[in-house]
Amino acid sequence: MEDRIDMALDIRGLGIKSVPVNILSPIPETPYGKLPVLTADEVRKTVAIFRFILHDAAIRLAGGRNLLADKGRSLFLSGANAAISGDMLTTSGIIINDDMRMIQELKFEVKML
Repeated sequence: MEDRIDMALDIRGLGIKSVPVNILSPIPETPYGKLPVLTADEVRKTVAIFRFILHDAAIRLAGGRNLLADKGRSLFLSGANAAISGDMLTTSGIIINDDMRMIQELKFEVKML
């Protein structure tokens, strides 16, 4: 967590306004294939800390959301305000229609960038 906070502070210092948040999806036979999946609580805390430090940035949910039982719904409630939909480079993602439905259910405004 300390490294994530340091990274968020560095990102703020650089003036970056769009930050993708990826959740590791361990793939067998890769260098990170045996690492544990982050808990939903740990990811929510990370997003909330990023929102606090990067208050005016787009915190974009990206790869690995499909590992969470709620597919990222709680991350939007923790401070994420954007998402990358569809398939990722090495794993399947969440289809756009599912993301749009979730965002509308949360009563957020949808803007395509």
